[in-house]
Amino acid sequence: MVAISRSHVVGGGLALLVGGLVLAFWPSEEPPVEEAIRRKIAEMTHAAGQKDVGAVMDSVSERFKTDQGWDKQRVRGVLLAQVLRGQWVRLFTTDLEVTEVSPSQGDFTVKFIFGRSEGKDLEQLGQDSVMSAWRLEGSFEKEDGEWRMVRANHRRLEPSELF
Repeated sequence: MVAISRSHVVGGGLALLVGGLVLAFWPSEEPPVEEAIRRKIAEMTHAAGQKDVGAVMDSVSERFKTDQGWDKQRVRGVLLAQVLRGQWVRLFTTDLEVTEVSPSQGDFTVKFIFGRSEGKDLEQLGQDSVMSAWRLEGSFEKEDGEWRMVRANHRRLEPSELF
């Protein structure tokens, strides 16, 4: 029989704790600009689909402006109105393109398709669905270690431009 003393147990526990802390605080390599922006857009899309306007707006800079003159507060108001009115149920992205401008800035273009449908995939949006689609292009910049949208412009897409 192997005798394990109290000091062995405590020492082993401390070693596991220290090992866990080292792994938790080990600096991780940041993803490339393109991947970071793709992830951020995916997070924002998921949050919008969950009708979590706050989570969407956390990724929008206080400096945000559109070519149409919208600021962060106007975007928040439009999103809240859509959520309160129940305008859309599903949100999908397609044709996402991201270009690195610098290590702290990237431009993007994406199509957003809003559908009133129970379909979980873009392909499942049926003929009975109410849909609208928008093309959004803009820029993300790294602010205080977080990627935030700082500029965008949008336009409604015609049905022929969707797919």
